[in-house]
Amino acid sequence: MLVASAFDFSDHKAAAYAPQMTLDMYLAFPEDASKLIEVVDGWIVRCESAEPSHQAIQLNLLIAIREAARIRDRAKQSGHRVLGDMDVLIADSPKLHFRRPDVVVYRCIDDDRGRWGRKPIAADCLIAVEIVSADSITTDIRDKRAEYAAAGIPHYWIVRMTDNDGPAISVERLLLTSDGEYTREGLAIRDRDFRAINTISPFPLGLTWEALDEGL
Repeated sequence: MLVASAFDFSDHKAAAYAPQMTLDMYLAFPEDASKLIEVVDGWIVRCESAEPSHQAIQLNLLIAIREAARIRDRAKQSGHRVLGDMDVLIADSPKLHFRRPDVVVYRCIDDDRGRWGRKPIAADCLIAVEIVSADSITTDIRDKRAEYAAAGIPHYWIVRMTDNDGPAISVERLLLTSDGEYTREGLAIRDRDFRAINTISPFPLGLTWEALDEGL
């Protein structure tokens, strides 16, 4: 006969009483651990490793957006960086709050700005993109939408996948209005629209569904 052993709640109790994460604590965090979390109002939010389909779409978006931003910057004599999984600081006080968009476009930062270094703050960002996974539906569609709007990020793009596991099925582009709310600027749906992204705002970009799904 098997006897079930008592469950050890000690680690869970420790987590429940753990202090809220501060910027100093986060900067002292081991790099391999810091890549696995976001911090929302001082509380650690664990980020699961993305599935291969998610990563493929993320890479395709990053490459396409980076090239479009490069062309725009060359014409406008401006400078932007396009990166994936980059910490974006929303607030460092009274409680630390940062997110890590799947793709983010932000203005180039030449000098360190205190403890956050050369990583972007929300005011630097032009576009934040999230690819919805099975474990991030509420976070990406509701929570981050509200947070990015409140932080003043002008463009928020949400990519949905078939059964939340690829291929891409829709791309919603949201634009921040003068009243601080996002309004839908465009919605592309697979089998209805030829291109997944077809926009001139904030720069010209056209991307087919096949290009978005390459590598799946």
